[in-house]
Amino acid sequence: MEKKRNAVSLVNRIPGVTYIFLIVFVAASVAVENFFTVGNLSTMLLQACTLTLLSVAMALSLMMGSIDLSIGGVVSMSGVIMAYCMREGMHAAFALLIGLLIGAAFGLFNGLMVAKLKVPAFIATFGSMGIAQSIANTISDERTISWTAGENTRLIDLLGDKALSLELGADAAQRLTISNLLIITAIAVAIVWVLFRKTTLGSNIYALGANEETARLSGIDVSKWRIIVFMISGLLAALGGIVVMIRSNSVQPTIGANLEFQACVAAVLGGNVMEGGKGSVPGAVLGALTLYTIRSAMSLMGIDTSWVQVVIGVVLVIGMVLNNLASHQEKKNSQATLGRAAMRRAGGKEV
Repeated sequence: MEKKRNAVSLVNRIPGVTYIFLIVFVAASVAVENFFTVGNLSTMLLQACTLTLLSVAMALSLMMGSIDLSIGGVVSMSGVIMAYCMREGMHAAFALLIGLLIGAAFGLFNGLMVAKLKVPAFIATFGSMGIAQSIANTISDERTISWTAGENTRLIDLLGDKALSLELGADAAQRLTISNLLIITAIAVAIVWVLFRKTTLGSNIYALGANEETARLSGIDVSKWRIIVFMISGLLAALGGIVVMIRSNSVQPTIGANLEFQACVAAVLGGNVMEGGKGSVPGAVLGALTLYTIRSAMSLMGIDTSWVQVVIGVVLVIGMVLNNLASHQEKKNSQATLGRAAMRRAGGKEV
């Protein structure tokens, strides 16, 4: 009986999106030609880096009972500012540092509006998204910004290089490549996950999402932790801007458009509910990979990209329905457990 309970507990801890991802991945591998090749999978993982970072940022906000709609604008703004600085001759290291600081500053701005001024997170971050996007459009004059390669930009070339490349066949589809950008993304996500699991960050985020007043009465500094989460979100968005900038070797001012919507879909699909108090970082990562599996399969099938947003919208609805069903089942299980405990205390028998 104990082994059975442990097995059930283990299954319950696995994010539901894991099964969705496996179903989508297997279906795409079987139905779509050239999908299940090391070349395509390498490309898909690299393309998913930015969305993965933003999905983790969005998951932290949702678990806290908030939302951060500014992350797409921060991607555009930080990318444009970094590209502009390098175009004007600044060393790449300083340009990247400025981009990260700007992301953190925007997160601080969002956190102060929500925590101190009591502006609803939806309104505050939606306004911030418009501000960030306007700054990107103004600095770039609504044109693509590129830079001249040289000594000052060697760091960009290094970060965009391949950490591993293996020829497994004669054509590009059989070439396995692991980019430095993929490693950087994995390290960033791992750091957030460790902080979430091994420090008070995770428990405090859950507490804020479950009931802010109860969290406050428990001694949690609500304002401080809201600001911290929004700053982490801004940092991850700026890092996403770095990834997309290095990948394309230039920056368009609208490069982050609609990314906040896709990040929200991935986070919700990963079990991070809008009400807060529930979710996980791995779930958000799997949600992002599920979306890029769908995107890659549709691209290889020659389906028009305008349908991608339609499919993403459908996935969002499915994710919310699944989350609601899971929450309903958890509530029923919790009530049943409490009922059995009450029966035992009253001297009854467990059925």
